[in-house]
Amino acid sequence: MTIAGRIEENLYKYLKAITHTGTALERNSEAFFREWFDSLPYLREHPELCGFYPLAKDRLNRHIPWALLKGQGSQTVILLHHTDTVDVEDFGKYGDLAYQPLEVEKLFSEGAVELSPEARADLESGQWLFGRGASDMKGGGCIHLSLFEEYCQQEDFVGNILLIGVPDEENLSAGMRSAVYLLKELREQHQLSYKLLLNVEPHDRLEERNITVYDGSVGKMMPVFLVRGKLAHVGQIYKGLNPVNLLSAIVRKTELNPDFIEKSGNTVTPPPAWLYFKDRKETYDVSLPLMAGGYLSVLSLEKSPKEIFEQLKMLSLEAFEEVLAGMKKSYEVYRNLTGRDLEHLDWKPEVKYYGELYRQLAEERGEVFQEEMTAFQQQLEEQIQAGSLDRIEGAYRLMENALTYDRDSSPLVVIALAPPYYPSTNNAMLEQAGDIDRLLEKLAAYGLDETGCGIYVQNYFTGISDLSYAMFTADEENIRYIQENMMFWGDLYHIPLDIMKEQSMPVLNLGPWGKDLHKSTERVYKKDLFENIPKLVDFMLEQVLRP
Repeated sequence: MTIAGRIEENLYKYLKAITHTGTALERNSEAFFREWFDSLPYLREHPELCGFYPLAKDRLNRHIPWALLKGQGSQTVILLHHTDTVDVEDFGKYGDLAYQPLEVEKLFSEGAVELSPEARADLESGQWLFGRGASDMKGGGCIHLSLFEEYCQQEDFVGNILLIGVPDEENLSAGMRSAVYLLKELREQHQLSYKLLLNVEPHDRLEERNITVYDGSVGKMMPVFLVRGKLAHVGQIYKGLNPVNLLSAIVRKTELNPDFIEKSGNTVTPPPAWLYFKDRKETYDVSLPLMAGGYLSVLSLEKSPKEIFEQLKMLSLEAFEEVLAGMKKSYEVYRNLTGRDLEHLDWKPEVKYYGELYRQLAEERGEVFQEEMTAFQQQLEEQIQAGSLDRIEGAYRLMENALTYDRDSSPLVVIALAPPYYPSTNNAMLEQAGDIDRLLEKLAAYGLDETGCGIYVQNYFTGISDLSYAMFTADEENIRYIQENMMFWGDLYHIPLDIMKEQSMPVLNLGPWGKDLHKSTERVYKKDLFENIPKLVDFMLEQVLRP
């Protein structure tokens, strides 16, 4: 069977395994992989070289399917893809057909669903394969599976290929975070040396003959703010401080702030964007709210978590000072009109990281505080695991509970981190950067000769990916910043940063051209799926394993 035939056959089977992210349906991938493992003579002869690695304390009991082709030597390439997809709500009443490319094509051809002009042109060209997961990312996953099948047939194979499918990528990347432990165990058990991790996320491109390869992945942080104001009746507003006013000032200081924009190589990050903002009142009354909370998304390339936190703290202090100055200016007008001297507004700006607040309260309150906070956190974690509470609301409740132990009730801004956290990764951070640069030069020459396509290297994949957990180069101080300030760090959410740092490896993303990811018109370019990308991945495997 040709490689294109293998990919098509595997893909049609894989798509039928419905694996909606964050649901029990994700386990359907395990049945698919069990059947696939059984279909390979090599793995039937070596059952110890494949399996299902459990995600730790996972409420859905999900597993990571893996298979190892064990050849001569320690040189190893990891082939990675994620097994989950988004749901099919956007297909409406045709959701059951979403996993069958031929049925989707027929549905669209008959005009049952309105298509954009671009999607209609692609459908009529016959050059695109439609269906949920076809592009993101079971199509790419089947490129890896099919190449693995072919290599399993070779005798005296030089090197090793480790194939991994991870769940939960579309959600919190629990699969890849657990895969870090699996990689460590397999590395030690089989004396493997990880030379390259190849991911296969789809890419977008403006020209048909220009394939994009990514040699890194953007980082993402989600800082969470809780602002404590000062309670007062709205008729005595100068006796209080409205946390909505203060949080609004912080938003104005940070939203779209160009000082956060980074450029590294040919990649530029967008500035921060706030995703949520609300007071913490549960019912209406005529008092100022006591607290308000919000969170924002910050994308990074080279800035460390410590640098971003310090930048947010500085801007929050500036916002605090401006709010107090504005209140005093307003009060002067009010006092001149009333002739009454009511208040002095002598609060001082105070901004603390959650880790700082926790240490302060632990010193002041002792073991009782730590024990009661631990018990309260466990209650919240149980509710989150049961699905009755989301992580963000849980984070606010945990921070609010900590503040109940604070003897000082003055206005305060608390900054924490909420899951997920994605470290930025780029091969330039590693000693092997030169080796990867030379590999990409060879790939560009080969690609042009064999596929007629140019190879464009983008320094960072900006769509957020599991590549973030394949390397970690930050220092111990930054690790401490993450651990101390990440809400629910430990059992509920954990990143094995120390292991990632120890086994940091070069990464590349090379996947097929895809369009309209997460939409009903999701599709993958057939020539990439069946020809171009398999050739390029095969070339890189040969280059890395048999230099």
